[in-house]
Amino acid sequence: MLNNQSKERLKKLNNLLVTSLEAAFNVTVYQDQVSEDEETDYHYFIYETGGFTKKAEQNKSLLVQDVTLRYYSENRDDLDEVTIDIITLLERNGHIFKNSLKAAIQKGDTDSYVDEIELNFTRAFKYVIE
Repeated sequence: MLNNQSKERLKKLNNLLVTSLEAAFNVTVYQDQVSEDEETDYHYFIYETGGFTKKAEQNKSLLVQDVTLRYYSENRDDLDEVTIDIITLLERNGHIFKNSLKAAIQKGDTDSYVDEIELNFTRAFKYVIE
C-alpha cells in the first residue's frame, strides 16, 4: 500500500466532516447523493469530494482537494447564521472555506420551495512518494 499516511488523513477528514455535522445539526449526512426514498423531509447534508491538485511548498508536496457541501432545509429563517456555523465547524476540522451560494429549489409542480446552501471548501494533506 502506498501513501498510507495520506490515506489515513483523508479518511479522518471525511469522518470528521460527517460526525461533526451530524452532532451539531442532528441531521443525516450523505455522500454524493440521496435517493428519494431515503430522505422524507428536507433537512440534511450531501457532501462530494473532487479531484486533487498537487502543490509543492518548501520541499513538501501537498495534495489539495475540493469538497462541496450542500445543506437542504425547509421553513428556516436563520440560513445565514447556519452557514456561519457550518463554516466554523468545518474550518476547525481542517477544511478551508472558499465560498457559498444560496438557492431556492421548487418542489416538483408545487408552490413550495426548499432552501439549498452550497458551500465550497478545500482541504490539504502531505503527499510523499514512499
